[in-house]
Parts: sequence; structure tokens; C-alpha cells
Amino acid sequence: MNNPLFFVTLALSISLSMSGLSYAAHFDYRFLKSYGSEFNNNYVQDDNRQLDAYEDFNFNDFDNNSNKPFNFAAVGDFGCSGKAKETAANIASKEPELVLTLGDLSYNNTAACWFNVMSALKHKIMITFGYHDSNNKTMMDLYLRTFEMDKPYHSFDYRKVHFLVMASEFPFENGSEQYNFVKRDLQEASDSKDINWIIVSSYGPLYTSPSKYKANAPLRDLYHPLFEKYEVDLVLQAHNHNYQRTYPITFNPDNSSIPVIRDNSQSQYIEHDGTIFSTVGTGGKSIQPFHGQYPYIAMQFNRFGFLNVEINNSDSNATLTGTFFDNKRNMIRDYFTIMKEIK
Repeated sequence: MNNPLFFVTLALSISLSMSGLSYAAHFDYRFLKSYGSEFNNNYVQDDNRQLDAYEDFNFNDFDNNSNKPFNFAAVGDFGCSGKAKETAANIASKEPELVLTLGDLSYNNTAACWFNVMSALKHKIMITFGYHDSNNKTMMDLYLRTFEMDKPYHSFDYRKVHFLVMASEFPFENGSEQYNFVKRDLQEASDSKDINWIIVSSYGPLYTSPSKYKANAPLRDLYHPLFEKYEVDLVLQAHNHNYQRTYPITFNPDNSSIPVIRDNSQSQYIEHDGTIFSTVGTGGKSIQPFHGQYPYIAMQFNRFGFLNVEINNSDSNATLTGTFFDNKRNMIRDYFTIMKEIK
């Protein structure tokens, strides 16, 4: 296996002390972890069509150890319509520290309209790649350079939360570099005393009620057991243009399409087993209807809006609160909390 590559942009100063081979550093940085070269070998950049990267959009505030409360927004399937602009304005009104997009940003041949839609959210955005973001090599390269990424999957820490951003449109099978990265990354986060929460984003849904697109069964069968093993709290998905949230569920090896519900409370989960999976494909492109509701889905509806997630940590306990805000009159359509004791 290749050695890890660490990409760091330094904003302030580094002071090195050669005595004892120690160092002290003050960073304002972008930190991405990646392993190997599988993506670089598969992705061929078209230098003749390289577009100028957009400046100042990428998230650049890394506060790893603070207990200070914060909120972040999560949503995918934007497009560039007036509905997408309403979503961006709704997000901005909640003043999140971070905006985690869940894939399918611009559906056009260029990304200019989407960056215009998101212009009020500069310095806050981390992206997850969807189908429409990765099937055009020129735009793929533009997103990678704008958000200072060497690969479409990565991870980062912010205020006791570990965020793992997966790339379901790229090789993820057992033994792939993405799989090896995810497995190692989750193990390290699970073992860390500085992490209270583990949150994963993946464009392709592992679970979904019947809608336009089916669940990605190979992705689910391979990664849900890992999420369970390393106690992932929340998985954020998109692709279907609607909103869904599961109860806390665990993997069912006998029939993975029917997970085990670990807590059937509607909205409050205390020291529970299992992971909550939420599809938030409500950014503005369109709304796709449901054709039923599976028993493990606690809430589902067709509305434009976004999921606001508030994190509150203390030395003894931690709370994650998810609220779906409808773009229409800012109405609350879903609300849930996860509470845990910090040991």
C-alpha cells in the first residue's frame, strides 16, 4: 500500500524546534487525507479545456478540538433555478459554519450558474460528488481545484465531529483505494478521544423508499457493516429528489434491503444503537414522487429545503439535532435529536 499523502495549505507560521525533533505550528489550513493513486490513474485531465478555479468557496475554518456549538447545512441536487436560489438563501439565513453539499450541483454544461447560486456561502462549502459532477472531466477538474481536493473522497474534523465524504460514483469495491481509505479513516475516528460524532456523506443512497432511483445495494452491503462497526451516527445521501429519514437501523445480513430498526421513536434517540440515514435531495432541481414508504423510514416528504444540523458538545454529553427547513415560509418539516453520554 502506498504511503498516505497529506496536503496542507499553511496560512500563518510554523516554528520548528530541532531539539528533540519536536515542532509547534499554528495553522489555518485545508487538510485532506488520501491514499494511493487509483483515482489519479483513472482520471485524465483535459488541459486544453481547463477552466479557472473559483476562489474563496471552499470551507477553510478548521477548529478540531473546541466544544463550541455549531450548525451545518446539508442538501444535494441543486441545479440553478429559482428554487435552488431559494434553498441557498434559506441556508444563508441560518448562518451555518459549514455547508455540506450532497452531489449533483450544476446540471448545466458549466458550473458558473451554481457558483453564482452559492455566492453568499463562500468559505463554507465542502462538496460530495454526484453523477452530474463527475461525468464531465473538465467540470470535475474545476471542482477539484476550486475545493482544493486531490481526490473525490476525503475526510476532515471540525469541533469534535469527524466528517467522511465518500464518492459513490467512483470505484468503491472491497480492496479499492476508496474502500481502504474509508476503512482506515473510520477506525482512526472511532478510536480518537477527540471525536464525539462521525458523519458520512454519500451521493448514492444506501437506503430509500420506492422512488425514481433504487438504493445502491453493493454500496450498502459493503459499507453499512463498516458504519455499524465504527459507530457512524448519521449518513447523508441524495440522488432521489425528495427528503427521507430512517429510524436508527443496523445491517441485516440475511436481507440487507430490510434493515433492523433499533429504536422506533419518531424523533428522540438516547444512547441508541444503529445509524440514521437521511436523503436530502431537495436543493431545487426537481421533486420526485414516492411510490410507497418502507417500514424503516421514519419520515418522508416532497419539499424543497435543506437539513440543518446543530452540534452541542460538553465534557459529559453531546447532542445532535436535525431540522429540515422548508423553503416555503421556513416551515419545519422534520425534527430529530440524538443524545449520547461522553465517556
